[in-house]
Amino acid sequence: MNILIATDGSEDASNALNFMLRFPFPRDTEMTVLTVVTDIPMLPAELDVIDEAQTEALNQANKRLVEDAKELVAREGERLRDDGWSGETMVRNGNPVNEILHVAREIDADLIVLGSHGIGMAKRFLLGSVSDRVLEYATCSVLIVKKKPGEEGEAAIEPGTNAPYRIMLAYDNSDVAHEALKQCSSLPLENNSAINVVYVMPLITAYRQDIRQHINSIWQQKKQIMQAELEKAVSSLQWAIPNVTTQLREADNVSDEILTAAEQEGSDLIMFGCKDRSAIKNFLMGSITRRMARYAECTVWAVRNKSSDKL
Repeated sequence: MNILIATDGSEDASNALNFMLRFPFPRDTEMTVLTVVTDIPMLPAELDVIDEAQTEALNQANKRLVEDAKELVAREGERLRDDGWSGETMVRNGNPVNEILHVAREIDADLIVLGSHGIGMAKRFLLGSVSDRVLEYATCSVLIVKKKPGEEGEAAIEPGTNAPYRIMLAYDNSDVAHEALKQCSSLPLENNSAINVVYVMPLITAYRQDIRQHINSIWQQKKQIMQAELEKAVSSLQWAIPNVTTQLREADNVSDEILTAAEQEGSDLIMFGCKDRSAIKNFLMGSITRRMARYAECTVWAVRNKSSDKL
């Protein structure tokens, strides 16, 4: 597995790295730590009127930003190496979204990891800005690490060890959902971890009594079929842990129901297939993907099938 970790030195970016040090990714994973430096913005008219001393001060300030960035990725890279991970560090200059996506393609990343609300010097990683746009335009999977409201700092664990996780996997029998299921089953999770695979059936509203009566038996049959499909999909894979359950739910709003289920289960992570690459490339980010990424209180992992995306 090849992972790109984007950081800006903020608390939320640090939380993302803390997640990486606790989560059971395969040990042959290569991790690249990236930070993007944006020069201090100056309009052409402003550059025309500043004197030589001011120009030199501006150049020195931009140089200091690069030096700080190098120190940042060096620290973060050292934390990963101390935990037994291999990889490299990078500093790029430019637009954060463009550079993150460019580096992800350059290193053929399987996963981009970033914090949900960066509050660094330039506030570059604010969800709705960088995190949101990276999720929308990346051709690989994206993991957005969040700290639950009121959650205390996580207890330290020994380097090279992992923490148990409660994972909710949203499933809908699509190709990307199967990819997410396979990805989840391949994780070397701790034995006391738990996985809850949830299928939410969108309710069909029928106002006429005769229509409701006619549909009811069909709906019940559909529920039985979907429950069987859900259990079949889960049982077809080899899981690293014994605690894998399935749950069939019904709701008017699928994304809200998944978020409610995750909150009820106390999930640490929601995984879901990202169905946002259609024949029309600009038709991105289905509403379910967007809402779960924005409104989940826990970390979210949007899984993409890279091979199909390249077709």
